[in-house]
Amino acid sequence: MTIPMHTGVQARRKTRNPWLHVLLAALLLATGGLVVPLPASAAVGDVGVEGLSHSGTGTPTGTKRQTNALWFNDGLWWGNLWDTASQDFHIFRFNSATSSWVNTGVTTETQSSTHHDVLWDGTTLFVASYRFVNDGLPAEANFPSMMRRYSYNSSTKTYSLLSSTRIHNNKVETMSIDKDSTGRVWATWQQGNRIFLNVTGTDGTTWGTPFAHPASLGNVSVDDNSALIAFGPGKMGLMWSRQVGDATDGMYWSSHVDGASSTTWTTPVAAVSGQRSGDDHMNLKWLDSSSGQVFAAIKTSFTSASQPLIQLLAFNGTAWSAHTIATVAECPNRVVVMIDESTQRLRTFATYPKPSGTTNAGVCTSSGGAIYEKSAPLSNISFSTAKTARIVDADQYVHNVTSTKQNLNSAARRTANSGLLLLADVNATSRYWHYYDPSGGGADTTAPTVTGTAPAAGATGAAVTANVTGSFSEAMDASTVTAGTFTLRDGATTVPAAVTYSSTNRVATLNPDASLAAGRTYTATIRGGSSGVKDVAGNALASDRTWTFTTAAVGGGTSETVTLTATADSYVSSGATGTNFGSGTTLVADNSPVETTYLKFDLSAYAGRTLQSATLQLRSAGNASTGRQAVKLVASDSWTEGGITYSTRPALGATTLGTLGPTAVNTSYSVPLTVGGLAGELGQQLSLGMDSSSADGLDLNSREAGSTAAPKLVLTMSQ
Repeated sequence: MTIPMHTGVQARRKTRNPWLHVLLAALLLATGGLVVPLPASAAVGDVGVEGLSHSGTGTPTGTKRQTNALWFNDGLWWGNLWDTASQDFHIFRFNSATSSWVNTGVTTETQSSTHHDVLWDGTTLFVASYRFVNDGLPAEANFPSMMRRYSYNSSTKTYSLLSSTRIHNNKVETMSIDKDSTGRVWATWQQGNRIFLNVTGTDGTTWGTPFAHPASLGNVSVDDNSALIAFGPGKMGLMWSRQVGDATDGMYWSSHVDGASSTTWTTPVAAVSGQRSGDDHMNLKWLDSSSGQVFAAIKTSFTSASQPLIQLLAFNGTAWSAHTIATVAECPNRVVVMIDESTQRLRTFATYPKPSGTTNAGVCTSSGGAIYEKSAPLSNISFSTAKTARIVDADQYVHNVTSTKQNLNSAARRTANSGLLLLADVNATSRYWHYYDPSGGGADTTAPTVTGTAPAAGATGAAVTANVTGSFSEAMDASTVTAGTFTLRDGATTVPAAVTYSSTNRVATLNPDASLAAGRTYTATIRGGSSGVKDVAGNALASDRTWTFTTAAVGGGTSETVTLTATADSYVSSGATGTNFGSGTTLVADNSPVETTYLKFDLSAYAGRTLQSATLQLRSAGNASTGRQAVKLVASDSWTEGGITYSTRPALGATTLGTLGPTAVNTSYSVPLTVGGLAGELGQQLSLGMDSSSADGLDLNSREAGSTAAPKLVLTMSQ
């Protein structure tokens, strides 16, 4: 792509009297006018646009990549920028027609030496601001870090202050915020060589008491820090660096289930580990068109030319993988990642040495350089050495690029046709620079098509345990692929099923709650039209795609194997006797505190059958166990997923039907169960419990973690 040189409003200015600019700005603001700087010519070698002065404050876009200064709302880009005339931070609106910034006059912070993290949730704007310490210095007490909330009026396109509350009372190097699905806003930072957190109530306003992450791996060095990301379904993720000089160094990940106790976080896992594998730069994004994919752009501390200096870490909901963006030899720094949902690409932006033909071309320095882009497809993450210049000041160093927490060009996130906006700064001249790419999802007007189905149309002999799938010609908006738009019918009866969508291979999967009946013809439908499935640009499938298939018949006296997904699951804890954990994605079996898992399966369709074998399929989550867990029959089926607590739990039987353990993290297990203990359960509901005599507790995936990881019961029966 050719990058044009900008010569319009707010292009380069070398000779303007700065005092005249300040005076003009003050006069215009006093009379209610807008600050529109005079046009000037771009210098040879410039890329992007030189913007407003930020004289009076340094590093206004932050020095680490955890913070964000921009957001997209109501079809417009907005920014939290320094106003030189009033000497404080204001909300600015970006005018894409003139590639310039318009001051709305709404103050977000009056202190100059502050950094900020900005979050727009679709209704409310959150601006977290903090006094900062320099790299490698400890936090300092008695410097309040604040969060201000703003409402938005779409008629007047203005923001109004709702509240201002204190998050904590420290000057820190970085601070990151995000909001969970219950309305609670979280914040994280490093203080006293510990990773700290705080969280509001569900009002998004009232902060609790700051606390350290409970894991010992949350003990870090003074040079470490952390970042937050809300991801799905219903979780908050925390990543932090650990640089203590031993084999436990790296980038660590822990998650919290929305609604659980604030201090309940999963055991940390290393996204990357080993000495020099991490540094205190990280920027997180969630691909919300998937069930749990998270991406982190990070910096390492490696020094050999061929080693990675910036990496893209990818989390598939279960495990992390690392992908080199640029090596030490390429001299990159301060990287951010953006997800462009319209093109299904990961776009990374970082500081690299300046290009040829500019002052200090090719110089590798921590002072800055130029902002370049490297991108890769979501379906095949691979970054080449080729990169494209996005912001270049031919005469000075550019550094500290920032943008938004939001995904780009996303219909689901209300950023359709957003394009891309980047903001950086040139410290030597105290000027903002920006780059705007208007291309967005609106360019796509082609309706998606269904390119394949399984079982195929007209198929016979389909397995009764088979899932039903539909493949699409392009990336789909996952929020439109639901049990309402992808259905399976047995005659006039809709088959209960879970529907998921994989952005990696563009496949929708319908997973029936129970095995299908043998020798029956089923009708599958993927709905089209305005109420049907849509691609990420908002284009609908033109019409319904409907097909039929027939399951294999069961011969007389032959065996049939069915796989049943749990219809309800939860766990109870002696440490929280009145708490229900039914909506969480994790199940727990432990002996200290006593925590017991409960599972329920519907066997009502199998009355009169003879049970030949039974196997319980489970998948461990982020916490393994060296102990053993026992599966037992639960006589009472009256418990419910949303109601069971430790105080109301039904008793487990004395007989052990099967055992599990020791276990590893994120691993699938099959537990054979004693047939005799289950034979009388055919034709009714089956409740199972799992407890443990070990104090080394085991975390398992619940059915809320998705159909792949959900607990399942495999039964082989004869007629």
